[in-house]
Amino acid sequence: PSDLPEPSKEFIGFEEAGAGELDITQADLLVSIGRGVGEAENIEVVRELADLMGGVLSCSRPIVDKNWLPKYHQVGTSGKSVKPKVYLAFGISGAFQHVAGISGAGTVIAVNKDPKAPIFRVADYGVVDDLFNVVDALKEKLK
Repeated sequence: PSDLPEPSKEFIGFEEAGAGELDITQADLLVSIGRGVGEAENIEVVRELADLMGGVLSCSRPIVDKNWLPKYHQVGTSGKSVKPKVYLAFGISGAFQHVAGISGAGTVIAVNKDPKAPIFRVADYGVVDDLFNVVDALKEKLK
């Protein structure tokens, strides 16, 4: 159908982080969590690691969908595209929508119990283990 109008694109603008919101797009180190964190109460365990490392906590969509973290923490096509120097993915399976949001990351380190998790295809380094074992070991080394 040649009588259809040409599709058009319009740049609307940049959206700044609101007052009290953190801007994950500016972080050099992101410590990100996914469904593997299990429960909302477990988020603080990973947040402590992010703080010890001087990083920023971020997450995949399921965490936001469960209202465990606000949307401004979300990485992926329905969240933010990020370009940290280091991206730590804890318990993130690696859905296409999430991986698209980390394509600009320098080094991707993934921790997941499932050795076949898609996140390992894009990770520079991978650890097949329970994320809490790795988080606890890292926190112990950093204290």
